[in-house]
Amino acid sequence: MRHLPIWVSLFLLAGPLRAQHPHLDLPPMGSAKRVQLVGQVTDSLSGKPVYDCLVGYYDREGQRRSITPVNSDGRYAMFIPATEPFELRVERENGYVEMHRKGPAIPLGTPQYRMDLVLRPK
Repeated sequence: MRHLPIWVSLFLLAGPLRAQHPHLDLPPMGSAKRVQLVGQVTDSLSGKPVYDCLVGYYDREGQRRSITPVNSDGRYAMFIPATEPFELRVERENGYVEMHRKGPAIPLGTPQYRMDLVLRPK
């Protein structure tokens, strides 16, 4: 059996990933138009962190623009553009109801904005 060169395999794998994660145009680091969004995902009944899930960032038109994993402490972080309303979603998480939460347009110059998310068990 003939094997493909590794660069061909990586190219084939990267194509579908790029299509699943749309590019988020961000202002450069240090810009007042860029804000770090941080938070923790917890269970509504126990208050314990929910980990190993994904938080999606959606623009005002409902298009997913970015997605980030949640770490073992239930924490997530991502950079988003300031001054634009948005929505965060945790979808298809085993044992929990889908969560959609709208966020405000964050004022220019805000370096970090915290938005904790609470998931309700099914």
